[in-house]
Amino acid sequence: MKLLSPPGLAGIAILRVEARERDDVVAALRTATGKTPQLGPGRPATRAELRLDGHVVDDVLVVCRCDDQLELHVHGSPAVLDQLDQHFGVSVATPVTPAERLLAEALSVEQFALAAEQLRFDFSEELALLKLLAVAERRTAVTEALERSRVARALVEPQRVVLVGRQNAGKSSLFNQLLFRERALTGATPGLTRDAIAEVTTLTGYPYELVDTAGEGVVGSAIDAAAIERSRSWRRGAMLLLVVDGSLGPDADDRQLAVSSSLVVASKLDLVQAAWPADVPRDAEVLAQTGLPEAIRTRLGELLQQRRGLPVGGPVGGFAALDELQLQLLITLEADCYDAHSSA
Repeated sequence: MKLLSPPGLAGIAILRVEARERDDVVAALRTATGKTPQLGPGRPATRAELRLDGHVVDDVLVVCRCDDQLELHVHGSPAVLDQLDQHFGVSVATPVTPAERLLAEALSVEQFALAAEQLRFDFSEELALLKLLAVAERRTAVTEALERSRVARALVEPQRVVLVGRQNAGKSSLFNQLLFRERALTGATPGLTRDAIAEVTTLTGYPYELVDTAGEGVVGSAIDAAAIERSRSWRRGAMLLLVVDGSLGPDADDRQLAVSSSLVVASKLDLVQAAWPADVPRDAEVLAQTGLPEAIRTRLGELLQQRRGLPVGGPVGGFAALDELQLQLLITLEADCYDAHSSA
């Protein structure tokens, strides 16, 4: 059997039955009336008991695909999969193409839609077709493919966003809200966060690696100094999201960070707000501990999307590069277009 769904704990696991084991699997299935299910192309999915060694292992759904292959939809507990592995052998279906990998690992509807679109294209064949075009037409087509690829790659590769700001500004509280869970310890004590914490999530469909870091402020010990220095190392190549305690307003450190930050968020909106200088952006506002996480996620996702010059996530309207190798092949083809034009 091939495990088609991602490995690990899940509500449902989907397995493809190999041709050599089909008869044995069907023989282990019984309908509610105790009969062997009648399976074939065009028949609806069938609910059945899976019995191994005389014991009922699971209540499953059997799907007969149009190519007459069978799928078993079972409960995704390790106990069920272990028993199937012992009787039939279960291997993980390894994605071959970048589109297949994205389909298996998609975290958002937008990523899934992009993967479904790109599965319709054979990247190598599309490149071969481009090479048949006249130079001018090919150059235009490659430019369009590269722009599609810019959006597609943004939907595949998580963009790092580092939360920065003063100690006790509310970075960890915002971090938890963006993740829908209490991932980082929060509290009134400054400097609770020392080691940076990184987690991947999606905002408006695009993937982001969010990083909660130690706050800027008074250094009380060598450990605090090391934590702040390590936090700063995470900023290289990342977008910065500056969190400012709205009840205090921006200080000198905040002003300096605001220059290089993509977004500035005022926190602790539930407290009396301090005066906010006109020369410091205030892109969004959040409460200290509560609020509506989905609204915050949507607001910040839309702002990040705008800053990056990205459209609404999803299909990109044609074949595109999904990984670095495919992107380099397109870039090489673009260079060849200009070389051919120069020599003409």
